[in-house]
Amino acid sequence: MEKNGIINLISEVLTPTGFKKKGIYWVLTSQELTKTVDLQKSQFGNYYYINYGYIINALPVTLSKRHIYKRITSLDNDERTRIDELLNLDKNIPDEIRTQELKNVLIKKLLHPMSIINTEADLLDMINKMSQGELNGVFLDVKKYFNLPLPEKSSNKGKHIINWPTN
Repeated sequence: MEKNGIINLISEVLTPTGFKKKGIYWVLTSQELTKTVDLQKSQFGNYYYINYGYIINALPVTLSKRHIYKRITSLDNDERTRIDELLNLDKNIPDEIRTQELKNVLIKKLLHPMSIINTEADLLDMINKMSQGELNGVFLDVKKYFNLPLPEKSSNKGKHIINWPTN
């Protein structure tokens, strides 16, 4: 399989749900949110990442391409390893197996999570369920928009330490 095979597979999975291919992105826009997906090549080899996320239409997008950024992966070691293998085109996996397994990954890890986030309320619900580590990746303008707790600045001189509220 080559890069175009992954692109075609992503299109095959996303297009029936309303996503449109625009440049390097697949995009689905509703009144409140824009969902985006892209394929990113690793700088370390013939390896790819599938990124996705959400843009809050009421907020300007700055240097980041999304307000909420995610990547297809897994907390389960074996599942994460297999996803990494499927997206590493140097791995000797027969095309039929790679295609079927990658399609299953796209449905489970991309299509399903994105299908349940359709409004700002859905997005806020997802943010409220994030771990502290995941919350660190939510941009401040999004936290302000949803009136979420902001990090408190420490009084330590010369050190950039953020103390998160515990309540």
